[in-house]
Amino acid sequence: MKRAAGPAFAVLLLGLGLGGCAGGALKELPPRELKVIELGRQGQAAYLRGDLERAGRLFGQALGDARRIEDSEGVAVMSVNLARVQREAGDSGKALATLDAVSPWHRDHIAAATGQEMDLLAAVLQSDLGRPDVALARVQALREQCRSSCAMAIGIDSLQARLLLEKGDAAAAAKLTGAAIGRFGAHANRLELANLWRVQGEAYLALGDFAAARQSLDHALGIDKSLAQPIKIAQDLDALARSALAAGDTAAHAGYLARLEEVRQARAGRSLR
Repeated sequence: MKRAAGPAFAVLLLGLGLGGCAGGALKELPPRELKVIELGRQGQAAYLRGDLERAGRLFGQALGDARRIEDSEGVAVMSVNLARVQREAGDSGKALATLDAVSPWHRDHIAAATGQEMDLLAAVLQSDLGRPDVALARVQALREQCRSSCAMAIGIDSLQARLLLEKGDAAAAAKLTGAAIGRFGAHANRLELANLWRVQGEAYLALGDFAAARQSLDHALGIDKSLAQPIKIAQDLDALARSALAAGDTAAHAGYLARLEEVRQARAGRSLR
């Protein structure tokens, strides 16, 4: 099943320890809680290297340890991280089950931002599984909880625009992404900003405005290259190739396809090492 291109996710950091907390504060934590943090750090490093198998194993270990000591924040954070790894590995159903396994008691004892991360990822997974109406309902419910100052606001806009595009309303998707890009601007999470540009490019492509599509997709590609995001770079190049083909620019189409194949070959070679 084709996966939605957004929103862009990175591994969550535990607020204490993984977020760069001072070493003195870390030393005050119980050894078992420190172990959860350390396993999470190792999982994050593996994830950033592209080693999804090791990342999933480490996040799973951290999740089990967090459950044993009833560390609600740890349970939620590691469930989100494990679900993201499972999604990237191609199993959105398993990822959704991982999130659903977080008990109501733990949900009642976590930071609001962590709960919003869980809800947004769950909506993405529902979209992956071909349930855009369910996903859109969850996004709208999350929007009610999360105003413009919420850290998830840009991700909510990105996913809602993607869902509108999937439902065939490219004009509404283009309008929403334009407003979001203008609102968040230079202060946005750059991964999410690239995602907004990509969705906007796809919307313009659907509307037949190929010049605008290429401009938006070039913005996305520039950010993704600066962040060294091979999966996103491939998505950008694929969309640019389709835009060039639709515009009748066969030379540009061939060039984008060649670059896309090079990225794919490099990713495949890395996965074999």
